[in-house]
Amino acid sequence: MSQRMTTRLKRILLVILRKITNDVLYIKIRYFITYKRFIKLQKPNTFFAKINWLKLYDRNPFYTRLVDKFEVREHIKEKIGSEYLIENFGVYEDTEAIDFDKLPNKFILKATHGAAWQIICEDKNKLDIAKSKKIMNKWLKSNFYEMWGEYVYKKVRPRIVCEALLSNENNQALVDYKFHCFHGEPKYIQTDRNRFKNHTLDFYDLEWSRLPFGLWFPPSENTIPRPESLDKMIELSKILSNEFKYVRVDFYFVKNKIFFGELTFYPCNGFGVFDPPSIDYEMGELLKL
Repeated sequence: MSQRMTTRLKRILLVILRKITNDVLYIKIRYFITYKRFIKLQKPNTFFAKINWLKLYDRNPFYTRLVDKFEVREHIKEKIGSEYLIENFGVYEDTEAIDFDKLPNKFILKATHGAAWQIICEDKNKLDIAKSKKIMNKWLKSNFYEMWGEYVYKKVRPRIVCEALLSNENNQALVDYKFHCFHGEPKYIQTDRNRFKNHTLDFYDLEWSRLPFGLWFPPSENTIPRPESLDKMIELSKILSNEFKYVRVDFYFVKNKIFFGELTFYPCNGFGVFDPPSIDYEMGELLKL
């Protein structure tokens, strides 16, 4: 069986598990499957165990606005300014309302109410519009909380948002800079490249020294150059994270300009696997519940 088929089968089995269990039991079972040990919800001691604790017991309704891919834009305007927002072309409750003729040649379609639900269009003339609508209609009928147990998504209004597709000059791989922030302080910088083909992932400290650990995906062959905007992204991360025990603040740096990506409260849905596993404990010490 191919890796793609294995991954798809695993996802299907996890969705079934989610449907036949409650929030706590789902986390207990999936945690054991992932780490081969029981989760200590009364006294979690690793990063991902604490992330799962937050999923269950830190259910601030304000988070709903922040994970909504459209509503979060107002929050970003209020906190750091609209100049960091990616250009928006529209938000839609019905896929039939999307006028593809009026959209630019390149764009990205995203669901406001879930994670990793997106369609990238690099050439509108090659886009299968009927297939894209079918995919988006499936999103609109789905509830991310019911599928994956992230309560913050339970009441997010299902919509589709269309934004500009960011790209570097000379087709260089876009880097996603993800700042892991604990109690208002960024501690680690995760970089993702080629997310949809040959995905690589690396960690750096705030001085841009590459760190000797990973998370799921293989590392890059070479160190990524320090972004010119690093100090500014660190500053913005502090502003956007100062209200939370933990949040990951994502940015892009494209053509000498910073763009906000998203706020993530539960990376890897709370079930990531570090290499080496000791990092799970190291990062867990930074998160005080």
